[in-house]
Amino acid sequence: MQTIFVTGAEGFAGNLLTQQLRQSGYQVWAGVRNRARKLAHERQQGQAIVCDVSDAINLARAIASAKPDAVVHLAGFSHPHAASEMPLEAYQSIVTAWANVLDAVRRITPRARVLLVSACDVYGRAGADGQPLREDTPPQPVSTFGKLKLTAESIAHTFYERYHLNLTIARTFHYTGAGQPDSFFFGSIAHRLASWDPAVQGDTLALPDLQCRRDLLHVRDVVSAYERLLQDGKPNEIYNVCSGQAHTCGEIVQMMVQALRTPLQITEQCPAEGNDEQVPVFLGDNTKIRTELGWSPTQTFEGAVQELIRSYQRRPTAQAVAHESADSAG
Repeated sequence: MQTIFVTGAEGFAGNLLTQQLRQSGYQVWAGVRNRARKLAHERQQGQAIVCDVSDAINLARAIASAKPDAVVHLAGFSHPHAASEMPLEAYQSIVTAWANVLDAVRRITPRARVLLVSACDVYGRAGADGQPLREDTPPQPVSTFGKLKLTAESIAHTFYERYHLNLTIARTFHYTGAGQPDSFFFGSIAHRLASWDPAVQGDTLALPDLQCRRDLLHVRDVVSAYERLLQDGKPNEIYNVCSGQAHTCGEIVQMMVQALRTPLQITEQCPAEGNDEQVPVFLGDNTKIRTELGWSPTQTFEGAVQELIRSYQRRPTAQAVAHESADSAG
């Protein structure tokens, strides 16, 4: 049985990926952040190991213990705003972590397949004109997050060229689904809407960035793309993981309101001054992953949004557990 090591296995996408890989017959080692999370994961799913991707020695020991045939690297900062507020921590979490993963693989299990998860933020303003972003579109990142992801991709290419590691990069666009934490843009809105009390809070909710357009996938399609890339992704290649369609954030939020059947009016909040990291459009082109690997979305973004809001309806007063992942609307 093939053994796969997944960093960030406790995250929103990581948790679903470990479940799917186990269902597909793989032996999965879940990399988690501390002993408490390790025990919780082992009670619910299967074997786990404490893994700090910013600590080269700790990570190398974890990979040596798992002896994987493949590594999926999901851990690290996944929120652009957080990266801007904590650039040093973000550098360690993104750039240093990629280098640590690749160097550990180089030294311990150099024949292992490696899937590294980047983000559409590397494109930045390259798609501001609304044209679909291809893998060969020259990146123009504007956010700290996007710039760090692009730097990490450069390091990956260096490891391939110098050490011939069998690595593939996924540039994941936005996604959502049931249980997405409220540390993410759409998760935070779903949380607010599900706990909205018109008698106390009124019938109008002002939100920023409603005119921004986002290519939005169901999280289960993202997970299936990762599994396909892990199996058949070509070495040193980048693949967009996206739907190929974009919708305004206003449309997506309005869909949540309709699912709640709540008479609530959504209005545009004035953008904050100096927010030069906001990108008006993220629209991907998934031709490469469709034609080369046969992957395409099977779920709808409408279904993802409805599942998200229903998951918060079932626990309207509960805070979602914060997880690390690939995206936010910003």
